[in-house]
Amino acid sequence: MTFGTEEILIGLLVTLIAGLVHGAFGLGFPMIATPILALITDVKTAILLTLAPNIAVNVWSLIRGGNWLGSVARFWPVAVWMLVGSALGTLVLVAMDPNPFRLLLAATVVLYLMSDRIKRIDWSWIGRHPRPSGAGAGLLGGLLGGTVNVGGPVMMIYFLELRLAPVVLVQAINLCFLLGKGTQAITFAFLGMLGLDLLLISLPLGIAALIGLRGGMWIRERVAADTYRGWLKGLLWILCILLVVQFFRELG
Repeated sequence: MTFGTEEILIGLLVTLIAGLVHGAFGLGFPMIATPILALITDVKTAILLTLAPNIAVNVWSLIRGGNWLGSVARFWPVAVWMLVGSALGTLVLVAMDPNPFRLLLAATVVLYLMSDRIKRIDWSWIGRHPRPSGAGAGLLGGLLGGTVNVGGPVMMIYFLELRLAPVVLVQAINLCFLLGKGTQAITFAFLGMLGLDLLLISLPLGIAALIGLRGGMWIRERVAADTYRGWLKGLLWILCILLVVQFFRELG
């Protein structure tokens, strides 16, 4: 597919905004960039275009804030499970329609957000059993990330229930994303779908994403931890609405 000046300018603006959101919340780049870019390309091309910017954003978010090696040592098993899920999800994306996974993800997030009102749902088992729940979250998050490019909400639920400090939460999520997106890139390359033309276009998009990321980090560093967690839950509600809208749009 060829890209004109207008498409490239739209792509730069979209990745700049997506980077800003990711910097402020610690996640969100693919959730913002992919559906908008899919409007001027298609879902698979949008995912391929955002791979390099996504990886760059994940690396910077991981090492920002200090003691990132401690976060890696603590949460690498979750990231490995996300790696496995991402490889499986990418194969599913190539082989079948990934659209139904959007409703599955939206339903899971709504259950989590409504758990305070639905007293029968107890999420405290995540904190009591961090290893098995981390394996499940990583596998499911990778699967959803590989299929619909939106694995963040699952990982956000897991890490929110661990009551991590905002810096550690951001580092842990981006460690998982980094391995997931790296695996997705390798899988696409193995399948012959990652061409040089897409990589060359994605480079300026990556620069725009990093500029936006830095601005978002500036905002996040000035917000209290409790306020930050409230923002994350608000972001989850917005993502649920977007997932449902995308599901019905793909049906059409």
